Amino acid sequence: MKIVYIFEPHLSAFHYVDQAENEYERLMSLWTNVEYLRNYARENGITTINSFVQKHLNDAEEIQDLLDEICTKNHQLKNYFKHLHETEIGDKLLSFQKGKITNNSLRIYAIKIHENCYVITGGAIKMSQAMQNHPDTNNELKKLEAAKAYLKEEGIVDDDSFYELINELE
Repeated sequence: MKIVYIFEPHLSAFHYVDQAENEYERLMSLWTNVEYLRNYARENGITTINSFVQKHLNDAEEIQDLLDEICTKNHQLKNYFKHLHETEIGDKLLSFQKGKITNNSLRIYAIKIHENCYVITGGAIKMSQAMQNHPDTNNELKKLEAAKAYLKEEGIVDDDSFYELINELE
């Protein structure tokens, strides 16, 4: 498992050993792949496949543009990432986060390392209200938990220890 920068030093992503791409690139590849979106719609009982595909292509582009703007203009990532659980408030180290834009059903999941430092663990197309109610989002919840355990095991206590870990993994 590696962690790679997406927008250094604020946004990074896990690159799991069984994947060809890091999680951010993998998600964007899937969410901009028309055939993948068509199959996903069929598998999930969507009847308006063309509108589903077009909406999610637009949603993916919106996420890419927003993250690019936030990071290149040095704005705060908290404008995109929100606490996954309402019970997690403040700047709690290693809190679960979801990237959320109004009327956009694509979710990027991350762990907050510091005030403006996040590491992406994965993402999914939101198909249910609760993460546990759909296999894809339930899997993403498990990835969040495993990633948090890994970071704790590696001794991540602040952004400095996180950056040291990234440098060690390169």
